[in-house]
Amino acid sequence: MFERITLEMSLKPFKRTDEKFIRTVCEKVFAQWKPLLKGRKTVSVMLWPSDGSEILDYAGREEDTFEWCRFVGTANLPLLSEDESPDTSLHRRKRHYMENAPIMTYGILKTIVSCLKEAGARACPDAVIRVGETFDIGPEFAISDFKYNRHTEVCVTTSGASGIGFVDATRTLTGDSRAYAAYPNGIPDGTPFGTFLGKQADAFLRDMGFDYLWLSNGLGFSADPWKKTGKIFDGERYYPEKLKGVKAKVFDFWRLFREACPDFPLETRGTNNSVGIDYASDGVPLHDIYSANLDITAPPNSPWAAINDNYGLEIMGHMTRICELPNTVFPFRYYLHDPWWINSPWYDRYDGAPCDIYLPMAISRITEEGRVESANTLNLLTVDNSYGEMPDCCVNEPLPHLLKAEKDAPDAPGVVVWVYPMRSYTTTDEPAMLRERNLGDHFVCDAINDGFPLCTVTSADSFLRHSIDIYRASVLLTPVPEEEALKEKLREMLAAHIPVLVYGTAERLELARDLEGAVLLDVSEPADSLRRTLASFGYFIDFEKRSALKNPALAISRFDHGFWLSAYNPDTTAGIRLRFPLGAPLLCGMEAELEQGFANYHFARSEHRECRVFIEQESGVVSLREWAPISARYRRALRLKGLNHATVRLFGEKDCEVAVSVANTTDAGPTFAQ
Repeated sequence: MFERITLEMSLKPFKRTDEKFIRTVCEKVFAQWKPLLKGRKTVSVMLWPSDGSEILDYAGREEDTFEWCRFVGTANLPLLSEDESPDTSLHRRKRHYMENAPIMTYGILKTIVSCLKEAGARACPDAVIRVGETFDIGPEFAISDFKYNRHTEVCVTTSGASGIGFVDATRTLTGDSRAYAAYPNGIPDGTPFGTFLGKQADAFLRDMGFDYLWLSNGLGFSADPWKKTGKIFDGERYYPEKLKGVKAKVFDFWRLFREACPDFPLETRGTNNSVGIDYASDGVPLHDIYSANLDITAPPNSPWAAINDNYGLEIMGHMTRICELPNTVFPFRYYLHDPWWINSPWYDRYDGAPCDIYLPMAISRITEEGRVESANTLNLLTVDNSYGEMPDCCVNEPLPHLLKAEKDAPDAPGVVVWVYPMRSYTTTDEPAMLRERNLGDHFVCDAINDGFPLCTVTSADSFLRHSIDIYRASVLLTPVPEEEALKEKLREMLAAHIPVLVYGTAERLELARDLEGAVLLDVSEPADSLRRTLASFGYFIDFEKRSALKNPALAISRFDHGFWLSAYNPDTTAGIRLRFPLGAPLLCGMEAELEQGFANYHFARSEHRECRVFIEQESGVVSLREWAPISARYRRALRLKGLNHATVRLFGEKDCEVAVSVANTTDAGPTFAQ
């Protein structure tokens, strides 16, 4: 269950800045999302006022103005001129989001924060109401004199279309004499950026009434969150001699920031990549950061990956970051609107289909204690669009899917469980292991994009403490284990007839030859090798396509003794063939054409289907639908049609395990009541 909901928004809805208008906007935010906010412990509004330069520039005066998110497009590039083509990319030019946009002062921002808290307290009287501030590393959101004029030394060139650069959190500042809230006599030469940002944030957040700070787009992790190269890896060669120094500088940012800003919680966005890729390219010591008692949250799923049709990267990267957590917050973030790029993903990226709700919400983690957890925090980016509008349709359409995904959240390990070694993956100094981490995470990403149904993860350290019984209904996936204790644990699993898939480079796989019974997979093999290997254990997943489009991305999660299949399907003409160890899965609300015991389906763009019935039948068309029980005894009925000399297996819900009956009817087939 979501214990905390965060509604993200820019200042664009505040098209007037008198207090009456501000209060009207604040009240609308909470009224629109009331069905989602009901009964939550914490409700937050996370503001995107600018790009964080309002923190860097803050001098302690409420009457001062600041640059804010009043454009669409890259704010630090020129305005689109009248003689330029209207088709010019917003990554190369900017436009005003409205004529005569209001001027923003720190005093107005303080009023907005106060009014949001008051409106939230009235709308959600039993919840803790918080308002958060954001800091971004790039040039897109607002004009930044600090980053792109006065202190360019903290920026590095990037792969972005603007070419302007991102803030590198490990840099130091050149001295200046300008007055700042935390530095009234100017910045001393050589001040670490982490120290400066921390002190400024401490003063700014306190004065404005904010409760926490969000570090956006990889700040503190990577200077370029979209690239898969960095200070350790240039795309061809690794530089392990740099690793120790780079790791120390990355960690020092967090230490210095926290020393300067000790009390405000930090939330993080992270990069678009994974733990292993971030370490191999940029030396990010995530395990050390998580373990340092810094009062931070783990990064959520990347919104960038899904809007670029790379669900494998989104799911794989997210799982690597939540296999362990720095606290109890397990985040999920949904990209609803974009206040910067004239982009409302619900419509123009997802086609109004909830693929990026059900797939990441199928992800679960197994804790150190052996409990299965799903996301307990939801962030919505953002409740306003690029023009400052808050359309009701973009609340009412995705909201039922968000609530259903929460209701169906996993409570048991999925079909495949990934044993991910976060600690060893982010502490090694061995040159060869950098390549291993990079290639291994890419291998799993590609497998998910090819239909490998991975959605449960646990850290290797937690796995060592677990009972074998947790995994008896799952297939285990792991990179070649580096520690003998982990090898021994895998041998226990194999001895208990629990399948184990081990992947790595050819060189590393030689070290896993003593795991007798494990299936060894070379990461240089095709992406479909993991999915096809599942057939050895009774899970057949195959596709029939006439196009070169990607295969569907699938998740097979477990909830309430049932199986739940969630899918993103890039090719709606593709056929999908399924057979599991207990037979062909029958998805509730669909028809399956059976051929040689396989269930053949055609999926819509997005699917989220319950499966409680498996059938062994050679051929025919079989239908499984919900049916009204109309009974004084039973509360649910499923009607099955098209049986022909079939063996049927049914998974009842947890509170109905011994209260299931079958009513045979000649015209419709059996009805299962529970």
